Amino acid sequence: MDATPSPFFDPRASIAQHHNRLPHWQQEQRLQFVTFHLGDALPVETRRQLAMEQETWRTRHPEPWSEAVEAEYRRLFSERLHDWLDAGLGSGLLRDPNLSQIVLDSLLHFDGSRFRMDALAIMPTHVHVLFQLVPDHKLEDVVHSWKSYSAKRLNEKLRSTGAVWMKDYWDRMIRSPEHGWKTREYVLTNPARARLPEGHFRIWQRTPPLLAEIR
Repeated sequence: MDATPSPFFDPRASIAQHHNRLPHWQQEQRLQFVTFHLGDALPVETRRQLAMEQETWRTRHPEPWSEAVEAEYRRLFSERLHDWLDAGLGSGLLRDPNLSQIVLDSLLHFDGSRFRMDALAIMPTHVHVLFQLVPDHKLEDVVHSWKSYSAKRLNEKLRSTGAVWMKDYWDRMIRSPEHGWKTREYVLTNPARARLPEGHFRIWQRTPPLLAEIR
């Protein structure tokens, strides 16, 4: 019988790649950290510039990355993106508990069948998700289903039409237990770091965490 594959990025294994506005990498059954945000959460020019910088940087730093290169990526892109999102630009629709509940229900609907959710944070302008893909399900399909279904429900609630989310998303494969625990802490403490008042955010976490199952 085959051993259960590691949930962490394996630099020796093949990497499935696809592009939208941003490049995306995945391996089957890996833990993934994904961020996506409302369409008005970042100015168009800011999004375009950051995406161009990220793609140029990636071409100069092919994977697998060392810890130092990984840290540089986080500083140049992930931390900048999250700081901008935490600034709360745009409508901030998701500070409304009725609307954030719609997103929470959408994120958890296929938990256990298409993915295994570990932790999530719904902020006023964006969403952070830490989860593990299950066999035969692709990252882009899972994220698309979250965004498509929640957008439909949000538009119904708001009696509006049109795009809700930015078309693309940011993702990272989890590389080690330490990386996983740090990411989980980041997701669950994001509202406190952004100094959001109670009721303006939602967090959810699996108990026990997925990482606690890994020996």
